[in-house]
Amino acid sequence: MQPLPPRWLDKLATRICAPHLREELLGDLHERYALHHRRTGARKANFFFLREVAALLRPSIMRRKPSPYGSPSAFSRDMLRNYFKIGSRVLVKNRGYSLIHLTGLSIGLWACMMVATVVIDSLSYDRQWGRKDDIYRIVTRSKMGADIVERSSSSPEALGPELQKNYAEVESWSPLDATTLHFKIHPGDSDGVETHLLTADTAISQILDIKLLAGSFQPSTQNGWKLAVSKSYAAKIFPGQDPIGKIIHNIPTFDSQPVAYEVTALIDDIPYNSHLRADAIRIRSRKIEPLLSSGYMTYGRSYIKLKRGTDVHAFARKVNAWYAGFMKNSGREQFEFQPLQDIYLHSDFAEGQNIKANARTIYIFAGVALLLLFIACVNFVNLSTAKAFARIKETGVRKILSGSRLQLIVQLLTETLLLFGLSTCIAFFAYYFTLAPVENFLGHKLVITFISGAGMAAAALATIFITSLITGVYPAWMVSGFKPANTLRGIMTSALGRNGLRKTLVVAQFSISIVVLLATIVVWQQVRLMKDKELGYKKNDLLSIEQISWEGKGNVFKTEIQRIPGVVSSSIAFWLPTEGGGYMRRNIKDPADATRQIAIWYIAGDIDLPQTLGLKLMKGRMFSDRYADALNGDSLQKISFELFEKAQMNQNALITTTAARMLGIRELDKHVENASSVPVGIVGDFHNESLYEPIKPTIILARKSPDYGGMLIRIRPGTEKQVVASVEKLGKQFLPHKSLRINNVGDQIFKQYEAESKLHQLFLFFSGLTMFLSALGIFGLVVQAAEQRAKEVGIRKVLGASVAGIVGLISKDFVKLVMIAIVVASPLAWYGLQKWLESYPYRTAIHWWVFAVTGLAALVVTIGTVSFQAIRTATADPVRSLRNE
Repeated sequence: MQPLPPRWLDKLATRICAPHLREELLGDLHERYALHHRRTGARKANFFFLREVAALLRPSIMRRKPSPYGSPSAFSRDMLRNYFKIGSRVLVKNRGYSLIHLTGLSIGLWACMMVATVVIDSLSYDRQWGRKDDIYRIVTRSKMGADIVERSSSSPEALGPELQKNYAEVESWSPLDATTLHFKIHPGDSDGVETHLLTADTAISQILDIKLLAGSFQPSTQNGWKLAVSKSYAAKIFPGQDPIGKIIHNIPTFDSQPVAYEVTALIDDIPYNSHLRADAIRIRSRKIEPLLSSGYMTYGRSYIKLKRGTDVHAFARKVNAWYAGFMKNSGREQFEFQPLQDIYLHSDFAEGQNIKANARTIYIFAGVALLLLFIACVNFVNLSTAKAFARIKETGVRKILSGSRLQLIVQLLTETLLLFGLSTCIAFFAYYFTLAPVENFLGHKLVITFISGAGMAAAALATIFITSLITGVYPAWMVSGFKPANTLRGIMTSALGRNGLRKTLVVAQFSISIVVLLATIVVWQQVRLMKDKELGYKKNDLLSIEQISWEGKGNVFKTEIQRIPGVVSSSIAFWLPTEGGGYMRRNIKDPADATRQIAIWYIAGDIDLPQTLGLKLMKGRMFSDRYADALNGDSLQKISFELFEKAQMNQNALITTTAARMLGIRELDKHVENASSVPVGIVGDFHNESLYEPIKPTIILARKSPDYGGMLIRIRPGTEKQVVASVEKLGKQFLPHKSLRINNVGDQIFKQYEAESKLHQLFLFFSGLTMFLSALGIFGLVVQAAEQRAKEVGIRKVLGASVAGIVGLISKDFVKLVMIAIVVASPLAWYGLQKWLESYPYRTAIHWWVFAVTGLAALVVTIGTVSFQAIRTATADPVRSLRNE
């Protein structure tokens, strides 16, 4: 048989392919035909050629209609509809891969949307006020040494009027403090209605653009406090009534009798996403006290509004220069002006501010959410590129039938959009039903969500659309770039053969999972340290009654409490755990360094306070009735404050070990000027503040018959419920018009670390998700690898390979990648966690076993995931994979 002439090749090529592919096909067919002709002769070479041509012609013959890929540039409506139809069929045909894609993308999108909601909501705080850029809180900076500065959210209330009088930049000022009271709306109310209040003067309306619905912010001529109540609060306490003119009474804490409050204004609800949110505003007449160079002034939180365009930094420099000259303190106490929009996220120093968050935690959550989405997209890219092996012939046929590369890219991107679209629907569905539980977990409402407005939903959809395009571009570009001649023969191009990108992405996603898992363990260790650390006093089996005035019945009440079964001891104190460093602080020169100052904290209570707290005596003696240790402060202050100060300067005191060391005290029972007392005993250090602060030097003073203060009650284990019920009953007998707030001290202390506890829970959740998504991606790659190597596995089994050997063959590449991820992630995690721990004075150590446990967990997850599919492949019947050979 004669070989086919070259013109036959040209005619057949013209019939079966587009002009832009003819040259490539002719060259390839001619080369292969010539090779067969030399090896097998003309007859077999001609049959080979006809068989190849028939394979190329078969798709067009079967369709019996023009190819939709005929025009390389047109994108008609029918063509786009066809793209979606083909894409949906591909998804249904590859159900396993589609399920993996949907699961990974849905989880990633849901987590990213949920955390993005928390981040966006946190960043929105106090951005709704009309003059938000001109409102500042005055913050006091106390210079304690060359490099030591303490910040406080309080400042002299006399400073505001002085600034308005002396500086044209100041438009207005107002004190603005948050507090909580209980109001008795009806005579039968026992505990009253808990009400969150802002205390301000009449200038509040000049600072914040609060909408007045009825009444006036100006107080009437009657005595007593005035209230501007919010619309929702008024509907709660006065349903269906006009609140203006109503009188309500508080359940007193320090007053002997309930105080009347007149409702003088009805205002619109204060925005929830504000650190100033409250149910009502307690208005007082403007009280201006003089600014004294002695420093003895009333301190509180003050806000000022500056004129538009004021350079706040230049203004602060002018104010501090003037204040240093006025106080003659060489700038030891200065002020800064904190922007209103920064207060919610940047107020770690603000004692007593309950509505706040930590910017660092918010940014960590945002980073973890983005990493989760990144892992989901990595899974998509890896599986899509791996699946390209199964689609190379499809790509070749489409190119032969005049399909352009652009059309192929659009087809593959259409499939990506379908997957992301379905995942978005699932993610939004899950987002809707998990929003309320997340709000309960956070402890506050989320104002700005992706379902609260069309704008936010559109922004989310646009972001997801852009993400889907970015994610789908690489697989589409790679798959569409194969040469049709090679794809039809099943020859993998060099681009597909290089899987370095997939390996890099696998390493990246497992590195992320390992970092998050390491962070989870370290955060758990830090939470456990804070929960279990010895505080220097016995926090367990200790109850507290919040600060209250005893109306002269304190000693009798305490005596009755001592008779309650289960009570070991009790004490009336001016300080309670979790209520700050003490009732008073003095800054004195450091005896060891005259250029520095140290802060000494004072705690006062009756003589049973050290015993009730469970302090440990290191030297000297404790307070005793046999000595004149207790000062009758209430009586002396009624006579003369100067007399009280003089008596206090010579009062017997207990001093902590740190205070004794810092003040250089070596002998007891001698007056110490810096301590303003006579130390008679040294007790062990104890944490009178949270573990966010280092040990503070503290002096303990004794008071006789305190007329106000809190109460500490030491109880026997297991008697808390009975004791609390008995104390409440006594409270109603002795102080019927008051309500005792009884707390468990251990629970109150642990609440201080609620942020870290929630951070640990979230990291635990996120680490589980990241590890699951990483394992999901590995599973998809293993399935694909098993399909590609099915014939190799079959041949190995026929030649006697064991199941364990085959499993090891398939698993080793993935185990290597995870080992690399461990090596990459460990130093990164160590550095980041060390930086995070630096903000804690008392912090856990990052031990070697943390990295060992994390690495072992990653390996177990990987080996378990890989082995599941590898064992199935190794135990499959080799006849099925080899029957076509």
